[in-house]
Amino acid sequence: MKAPKFKEFIAEEKLKPYRYVMIWYDDPEDPDEPEKTADKIIEEGKKLGCTGFKVNIDGAYSDITENGIRFIYDKEGKSFRVDENTLVFVRAPVTRRKSWSDLLTQLERENICCVNNRHCMESTSDKYRTSLILAEEELNQPKSILIHHQDKALDAFDRLGAKFPVIIKTLTGSLGIGVVKIESEESLNATTQLMHKLDNDMGVLLQEMIPATYDVRVQVVAGKVHGAIKRPIVKKDFRSNVSLGSVPVSHTLTKLEEKQCIQAAKAVDGLWVGVDFIPAKDRHKDLPYFIEINSTPGTKGYAKATGMNICKDVIKIFMDRAYWLKERPFESIYSLDN
Repeated sequence: MKAPKFKEFIAEEKLKPYRYVMIWYDDPEDPDEPEKTADKIIEEGKKLGCTGFKVNIDGAYSDITENGIRFIYDKEGKSFRVDENTLVFVRAPVTRRKSWSDLLTQLERENICCVNNRHCMESTSDKYRTSLILAEEELNQPKSILIHHQDKALDAFDRLGAKFPVIIKTLTGSLGIGVVKIESEESLNATTQLMHKLDNDMGVLLQEMIPATYDVRVQVVAGKVHGAIKRPIVKKDFRSNVSLGSVPVSHTLTKLEEKQCIQAAKAVDGLWVGVDFIPAKDRHKDLPYFIEINSTPGTKGYAKATGMNICKDVIKIFMDRAYWLKERPFESIYSLDN
């Protein structure tokens, strides 16, 4: 079924009172940002007359009553009715436990739109999987090789071009944690062995290092670029994470970069994602190097740098598209003509 154009459906149906669920997680690796973003969205939603429910994914579950009504519960037993007119914001690492991922699956089967859905969360939680998806879309990125075994590190290095420095990354993780700059064979072997010792089943990603003084985080919401920030490399480091001390500033994308970022978000089914890239030397002609896509992008540094209230904006954006999201969100968002 082809989705109706925005102007057509908005005239056809008056939207019911807007309801949403905020699924979050008290992450010990980042104790501040997840809850602050969740609380900010709840706060902005109330100002807009929306009814919201905040639930920690740890202990949350969903069930259907005898009369066919679905509720979502927190670990204290508090409940909130959810249906196809409810939007679920996911601000939690749901892929860490199968039961957490299954909760999203249950909601999606009821035609409840999740921002983001299980497929997006799984596609972006594993850096190698993200790399494969971007490669399928022919999006530019640093050359990368998966190291399955600690004894294969030098073989992977040779295949990558045998040129230091290189970057080695754990397949999961955020905030710059698990990302190491390697400048010698000894360091490569030692780091690979340590990562595999910590988790014998964990592969690591070996990646060429693209010289840069900054990278760019782009917030893509509902198929459009909301805004972008430039994050300078942290002094005496090689990373640019705001959590490590980088001070971001507002950034203007080229038309090519904007188009590429929307394509990257679409590749992972992202309704609201942070797309990270290293700019090319000629930003107007050459393709950017995509380095990561974050399905629960932080908002604090972005809001401060741009002066934009993204938490308020995402509520308004999805309120406008509520009916249309029910039809099946993703294809519609990226084919919308308005």
